[in-house]
Amino acid sequence: MNIQEVAQIIHEVKPTLKPSSIKQYISSLRNLFRKYSPNDPLTKDNNIVCINFEFLKDTDKILDIIKDNHITSQRNIITSVLTILNYYNKEHDTINFFNQKVKDLNKLQTQNYQNNIVSENTNFKLKEWSTEDIEKCIIKLKLDKQYQTALMLSLIYHYLFRNEISSLKLIKKSTYDKLTDEDKLKNNFIVKKYNEIFISRGVYKTDKTHGLIKTKIDNKVLRSDILNYIKTMDDDIFFKDSNGIQMSNDLLGKHIGRATTDFKDPIQKNPQYSLGTSSINKIVIESLQLDGIEKLVEISGNRGTSIGTLLHAYYNNYNN
Repeated sequence: MNIQEVAQIIHEVKPTLKPSSIKQYISSLRNLFRKYSPNDPLTKDNNIVCINFEFLKDTDKILDIIKDNHITSQRNIITSVLTILNYYNKEHDTINFFNQKVKDLNKLQTQNYQNNIVSENTNFKLKEWSTEDIEKCIIKLKLDKQYQTALMLSLIYHYLFRNEISSLKLIKKSTYDKLTDEDKLKNNFIVKKYNEIFISRGVYKTDKTHGLIKTKIDNKVLRSDILNYIKTMDDDIFFKDSNGIQMSNDLLGKHIGRATTDFKDPIQKNPQYSLGTSSINKIVIESLQLDGIEKLVEISGNRGTSIGTLLHAYYNNYNN
């Protein structure tokens, strides 16, 4: 089954799902099939998700494949599996099995938040990475002329955005002002007026709760980097993949993961050093002093996440 066929299935089951989320579901299903059948020649075709979805009935092997993933990642993968199973609506025992697994994972994550438990992998990152390390990584990326990846990491580090910045489009302030509210809510823009820059996000994880979020880029170095980068652009797509098309959230995450791994472990390339948005959030929030409430308020506004959630999810000492 190719990407278009699977996308149609997902859309029929969940018609309100955003295109970026559909892409993420497809990516999860394709990666799951590749790990389930690594020797199948179809795994080498990037347009093919899988032969069919019979493999999803092998519940034990599916759980074994994802068992080392973070709780959130496991839950997201199972959610994509359930979407497909619900479309065919035949394997009721399998559907019930995975529904229960999602409930178990939700319960475990709640308990971990309440008991201030973090995974070994997260603890490793918190010990091995500091905010200073991230800043040095950004500088090295710029020295290596990896300007796009440097900007991705810098935006996420300074403003704790999620990977939805992959969908940013450049627009002039005068043009942006002429857009309807509906158009603004359907897109993520990087808005320029002379030397002023702000990010307008209408499409992100919690947009239904927080609506349109505008974030002024007030970090002078980052703003200068963005302005210099804009001079090299030939259209409005801010972040592109190797084929010159809009980068996906998943690919942006891989770029940052690879760059941070290479910075910390250029020889062995141990993936444990790889940073994502969640681990960057933890590192930044852990670095705040007790009087860092103003910064937390700023992070909450930029990210579209309540302060309570930030503390419970990303600050290890919250309950101590």
